[in-house]
Amino acid sequence: MLEVLPGIGLDRARFGESRSSHRERLGSYKAFERVPGAGVTDIYEDGMVMLSYDELDRLVFIEIGGETVVLLGGVQLTGRPLGAVLEELTQGGLPVGFDGDSSYAISSTGVELFTSSPDDINEAPRGVSVTPTGQSGQLAS
Repeated sequence: MLEVLPGIGLDRARFGESRSSHRERLGSYKAFERVPGAGVTDIYEDGMVMLSYDELDRLVFIEIGGETVVLLGGVQLTGRPLGAVLEELTQGGLPVGFDGDSSYAISSTGVELFTSSPDDINEAPRGVSVTPTGQSGQLAS
């Protein structure tokens, strides 16, 4: 289970922390380069948590996929129907906006939910991305 801390990162990996501290703290990882010249991303927990870093090896982007349970302010974002997640977030005062493609941005948190079937509210989100508050969830390529 992972807890998202808006503007901070995760309970186990915070924005601005170094790659080496995450490698020590989080254990076994694999590293890959998304796009030539874009820098190395580390993958933890059998490919379910990806951490991306800037040129100084400080954490700047987090992606979580698969069956990993992700929480935001007590709301479980993954492993349950998208409609229930969106309703609970909205009731909790966190408006959610759809990007018109495949993701839902949770207002002012830096968190986005990804789905392969945005029209199917009974399908669970497929992934979560986390950025420092106010930044886009997309990495520059």
